[in-house]
Amino acid sequence: MSVNRKNIMLKTAQRYVDAGTFSGIEWQVQHRGALWHSGSVGRAGCDSSAPIPDQAIYRIYSMTKPIVAAMAVILLQENRLHLFDPVAKFISEFKDPIILHSNGTREKATVPMTIEHLLTHRAGLSYDFLPDCPVGTLYRKARLAEDGGRSLTDFVNDLAAMPLAFNPGSRWQYSCSIDVLARVIEIVTDEPIGAVLDRYLFAPLGMRDTRFFVKPEDVDRLMPMHGATLEEIMDNLDAPRILKPVDVIDAYPTDESADFARGGVGLFSTVSDYLRFAAFALDGKGRHGESIISRKMVDFMWANRLPEHQRPIAIGPFPQPGYGWNLLGRVMLDLGQAMTFTGLGEGGWAGAATTFFWADREEDMAGVVMTQHLGSLSPMGFDMRAAAYQGLT
Repeated sequence: MSVNRKNIMLKTAQRYVDAGTFSGIEWQVQHRGALWHSGSVGRAGCDSSAPIPDQAIYRIYSMTKPIVAAMAVILLQENRLHLFDPVAKFISEFKDPIILHSNGTREKATVPMTIEHLLTHRAGLSYDFLPDCPVGTLYRKARLAEDGGRSLTDFVNDLAAMPLAFNPGSRWQYSCSIDVLARVIEIVTDEPIGAVLDRYLFAPLGMRDTRFFVKPEDVDRLMPMHGATLEEIMDNLDAPRILKPVDVIDAYPTDESADFARGGVGLFSTVSDYLRFAAFALDGKGRHGESIISRKMVDFMWANRLPEHQRPIAIGPFPQPGYGWNLLGRVMLDLGQAMTFTGLGEGGWAGAATTFFWADREEDMAGVVMTQHLGSLSPMGFDMRAAAYQGLT
């Protein structure tokens, strides 16, 4: 690989900053077990001249999901959890749920929600930002996403008191399912989700800055948020997002005393920390080469679980052709359907603030891109991944 080809990533990121789409972008890419390229461009915030700090801390939103899912995979490996387990076995409030259809009619669910349904976003749950979903509207009225003062237990219990959007297993719909999974993990391990993740993943992987809060001495490394509020996003889903500061402290608190933890959002992390997790997703190994997830279980968790009629995955009106879903996140099944440049078998996920990661087992490559811009519809993450692929020879 040549230095000039690596510079494609730098030029790609710089183009977005020069256009005023993002105040700053940071990234790292690992290839064949070694750090291949890393860099940053721009400033820490749009109203600041300060550079991006060393080991900047980011709110990673939905990039929390693959980490919590990996913890569930570890419990599957230990036979402490099974994909066929009914969720109601652990959380009785999910027994005999009611479905609220888009036409307003209600009926009893005929299929029990399982752990596999949670992992694959087929549990019948929804999200407050999904348009034309009456269940999502109920979530929004209850301020499920906006109230960071709820404990995980209360969040899940409030969720369980609401109807489902469809029969579990019948379709793929992005949702709060990994939040429910996090609560199941707490019940199985009899530990708070933050402590479980630290013991099983963060400590073995050396993810020193990844947790559900920011230490007081590290607040100066926390990147400021930009973008739009949930209300602004819902008013116009596909509107361009102006680069402006936005306060998210109520929904995503930093203080440890807030006791804030979720499964679908909530973690803070750095680019280098998350790259350790992305690399772990390739082979299931810790930083010293020890096996955290066995070779066969890694194969198992990477396998697509969506039948053809439930593809392509789509978040609201935005489809991702070519992708299926495994136990961690997206997985590319058909390059002939893909609308962004990637590799067959590539997987990963993204976060609401335009954080992004990918892992490609065939190429032994993993990459992480971070910025902080809520509601952005920019293809920046895809373009940074494409730039990295251009460096392969």
